[in-house]
Amino acid sequence: MEPSIHMFARGDKNPLSYYRQVPGVKRLVVDLGGAPGQVVEKVWMEHVLGELAEVGLGLAVVESFVVSNAIKLELPERDQHVEAFCQTLRNYGAAMRARGAEGPFRVCYDFMGPENWWRNLLAVRDEADRVCIGYDPRQPEPEVEQLGDRPRLGYPESYTDREYQRLVGLYRERGEEGLWEALTHFLRAIIPVAEEENVWMGLHPDDPSFNVRARPRIVKDRAALKRVVGIVPSPSNGITFCPGSLATRRENDVLAIAEELWPHFVFCHFRNIRFLWDGDQNGETAFLETYHADDKGAVPIPALLGLLHAKGCTAPYRADHAPGMYGHDLNFGYGLAARAQGLSYLQGILAGLTAFRV
Repeated sequence: MEPSIHMFARGDKNPLSYYRQVPGVKRLVVDLGGAPGQVVEKVWMEHVLGELAEVGLGLAVVESFVVSNAIKLELPERDQHVEAFCQTLRNYGAAMRARGAEGPFRVCYDFMGPENWWRNLLAVRDEADRVCIGYDPRQPEPEVEQLGDRPRLGYPESYTDREYQRLVGLYRERGEEGLWEALTHFLRAIIPVAEEENVWMGLHPDDPSFNVRARPRIVKDRAALKRVVGIVPSPSNGITFCPGSLATRRENDVLAIAEELWPHFVFCHFRNIRFLWDGDQNGETAFLETYHADDKGAVPIPALLGLLHAKGCTAPYRADHAPGMYGHDLNFGYGLAARAQGLSYLQGILAGLTAFRV
């Protein structure tokens, strides 16, 4: 498995040289940006690849090409947006081949909406004084001023409050089966293009993996992940394995999911969570994202890495959301110091497994 770390091609708070300094990392996971429903142009991808090459780095995974609300809700502009997504995949394949890469070329994407990952605890201090983010169904939605320049966590489209409430209503009306219909249409349209371009698509589980405040979510357990890969059976139709997201749903056995579905893993995220209280409220749990090496965490990271190592999984991996440490900017779980620290923990486990041939 190849270690990597995530960066934003636009607006990253760290210079590219910092990422080059992370031990063991040769290729990055890059958010290329781009507006939902619009083509990400080949010339922009070539520019990013050139900047990476200048500091001796390559591209391991694109995270993400955004699936628009029009696609998920099957609005009138859906087909136009699907074709834009297909053209983006063609551009990605062409840009990578122009750099001499042979593939597979990997993409992490999700089918959540109208926001992406959902948190309403944005600055909770743990017992070690690390600043953590999380979710508690008993707490209100975050205020706009808490989000800074991010209109909604994890989603690049800016909404007015009225537009946002309208979208929430549309998702609730559509429901889970409506979203499954939209995902099925989307995969049947894009996977043949992905196959032509040698692109492997890895669908990220919903985060958290339960319906948030009556907003429907569909990719939240083993049965859902099996359903996804069965829609269009193909190496290009795979999974981004994120046990931290899946673990927010208490009944999910992330080890059992990995045991059964690891051949479909295109990419792996690792983060840890702690539950804030026992049980749930209307199917929602309260949790805090914690440090990767946390004995109180709900994600059995060493056991998962041991299983994937034994199976011969070769998917790239990265340390996902982490607390703010050493006074560094939390950046909604994307502070560089803590993620690099988390990655070293993951690398150490895998190095030990390799050294002792476990």
